[in-house]
Amino acid sequence: MHAAHAAPLEFALRELPDITVRVPRPVSLEFHVPGKPTDSVSVGYDEAVESNSGLRATAHVTYDDWEIAVDDEWTVQASVLRVHRSVRALRSGSSPCGVRTTITADLHAGGELFDAGRYYAPPALYNLNDIDEDGLEDYVDSRELVYRDDRLTALSVLAYFPRLGGGIALVRTDLPERDDSPERERGEVEFLQSTDVGSLGVAPTTEDRASLVAAYPFVERSQSHALTARGREAWGAFYPLSAGAELFDVTYEFRALRAESDIDALWQLWSARLAELDPQRVELPTTLEEITRLRVEALLPYYAEGVVNGEQAAGFVTNCHPQDGIQLGNIIQYGFTGQNVLNALHALNHADTSADPAARDKGLRVIDFFASQALASPRGLTPTLYDLEHGRTSNWWSGLILPLAYASEGDDLEQLMGPVYNHMKYAIDPLKGLEGTYLRCMAEEHTALLRAYRSETDRGNEHADWLAAAVSFGDFLLSAQEEDGTWRRAYGFDGSPLVEPRVWFGLAELNQKSSTATAVPFLVALSEITGEDRYLESARKAERFTAERFVRDVKHNGGIHDSIYARAQLVDSESILFCLRASLAVWRSTGDERALRSALDAARLLATWVYLWDVPLPPSSTLAGYGFRTTGWSACDTSGAGYIHPYELHAVPDLFEVAVATGDEDLARIAELVLAGSSANVETPEKSWGYARPGLQEEGVLVSWWMIDDPMFEGTHFGGRGKGEGNKTCLPWISAVGIDAHDVLVQRYGTSDLGEWWRRPR
Repeated sequence: MHAAHAAPLEFALRELPDITVRVPRPVSLEFHVPGKPTDSVSVGYDEAVESNSGLRATAHVTYDDWEIAVDDEWTVQASVLRVHRSVRALRSGSSPCGVRTTITADLHAGGELFDAGRYYAPPALYNLNDIDEDGLEDYVDSRELVYRDDRLTALSVLAYFPRLGGGIALVRTDLPERDDSPERERGEVEFLQSTDVGSLGVAPTTEDRASLVAAYPFVERSQSHALTARGREAWGAFYPLSAGAELFDVTYEFRALRAESDIDALWQLWSARLAELDPQRVELPTTLEEITRLRVEALLPYYAEGVVNGEQAAGFVTNCHPQDGIQLGNIIQYGFTGQNVLNALHALNHADTSADPAARDKGLRVIDFFASQALASPRGLTPTLYDLEHGRTSNWWSGLILPLAYASEGDDLEQLMGPVYNHMKYAIDPLKGLEGTYLRCMAEEHTALLRAYRSETDRGNEHADWLAAAVSFGDFLLSAQEEDGTWRRAYGFDGSPLVEPRVWFGLAELNQKSSTATAVPFLVALSEITGEDRYLESARKAERFTAERFVRDVKHNGGIHDSIYARAQLVDSESILFCLRASLAVWRSTGDERALRSALDAARLLATWVYLWDVPLPPSSTLAGYGFRTTGWSACDTSGAGYIHPYELHAVPDLFEVAVATGDEDLARIAELVLAGSSANVETPEKSWGYARPGLQEEGVLVSWWMIDDPMFEGTHFGGRGKGEGNKTCLPWISAVGIDAHDVLVQRYGTSDLGEWWRRPR
């Protein structure tokens, strides 16, 4: 029967009959004529044909002498509601005009209101990113959260309701195929653009229910990090109307998921998306063994020595634009972006095959220097920055914007740093004179120190001072551990926790304890080497906290130390990686099945940070010119979703170990995607990425728009933060995690070909 259909649409999905998907305004359009305010129009269908499986319907809309038709096909099959929308221009107008369509589905979930749900849009949103539990997303202070498709690793969002034991996912099933630099004036937030990138998100309704939102082309409300870090303006595109044209079509699905937990529901969704998207591993230009050799060869020239505070210092000081390889400053960094002891271990392990005959001596000197500095403290703590050019030490927080680390006494910081200084002044001023170190930085270096100690012991070389330094740090951890098993994010050299300024070290108590997981693998290893159970018991107590509060509650945060966003601590991929490692370490040592289950949950959360599709890049961008693919790359943090980096290489052995222990083939496949994809842009003789020497790799690249109008990046070397550009940064962590991923896999499995290993009979 053909008839008008102006009423709201309602659908019940068989898997979750307690939740009704209700579309109050089937056709919601926004029109934009340049120079005029945007208008919104909501209409019912002019024609509709109902059937047992759904509805085919058309709406005709006239605006400013333009006429368009919206054709929708709604189908319900079991637990999936599918809508295919196409938009046609029937009659042309006299002025340029653009249109955006929005589908908003309210979830009538057994009376549950918005605050009763848990919301995910990986990698941009995890449990609302609400660490302080005020009911708002921490970085934009809003509950209306809509993200560009290219910020989403599987083009999916999820609303889960714990009381109902299930949730509804919204998925864009057709892949965006094109995007380019928008033609817009600086500061313009509404503009015409022929892009295939839309948006997905969540928002409360006027009745405070949850709703899932799909927009095409994209819009980001209520705030975004795409324009300026301070303003976080909302922005969006409108598709240019063209008479007689089939403008665009797009397909979405609402899917019912029944699961005992939000993590289980999310993984159901991700397993389905992995099968549907069927991402193909990026093909490397040469073997991973050769890429690893090149990484080692690129690392060794950045070894440097100098005198700091009257002592001979040694370290790897990679700090350059990879395009020219020229040092910006010779600074030894410990932990986080430095990873000096881990790089030294790689120098030792590859000394026999390295073209540098001094490789072993370099590695030993780097480790000896770190151990001597740790032993000089009764707690095994060291400064995190050693400035070889100025002969002084500093603290990472005063190097959070690296020019501070180079500045001399009396320098005009505002002139040196430009707008960044005023933006970060709230943190810079109180941190400048603060002495101490991050827990993560010390935990990373001491964990690598124990690995080096074991490796050298196996070679017949004793380094009692290395172990003594690690024991000193371990004893400090036991003395500083709090009743709930946690440690604070940072400590002064006297062992006192650093909690002020709270705006930097943590506004919420959970922020201040965000690095607890980083100490667990170290304590487990120290217990195994020394045979002392007290270290293991401390590790188990800490892991129980991280498993409960950061993994089960999905509150992981604070892995990254140099945020320029509204909050100093981010929900980031590194924070959940450390929780994964903590649970894995306890499980390996004790066989505790609860810890393995926590490791599995953490691994699954971590895997959702990884792109399962290839984002379209502007054809004129640098990365598009090199044929860059996003599959297998991980987003860095939630508030900067769209900025990706190769740090997830460090997690590949962990992801694969959990996959093997639990039989999770999807995890194994994602680990394989990461290993290849995140290694693809290493400079090799076979494939150039425009870097100064083979083995170099850029720290991160932009696959969505990020701060494109922000004055703090004007005239910098950050590629304008444009989509398809790199950040032109190279630091020691890049070689450290890349080499380590390959070496650990070969040590454990005899190969780095994970797909081949998985297919072997076992």
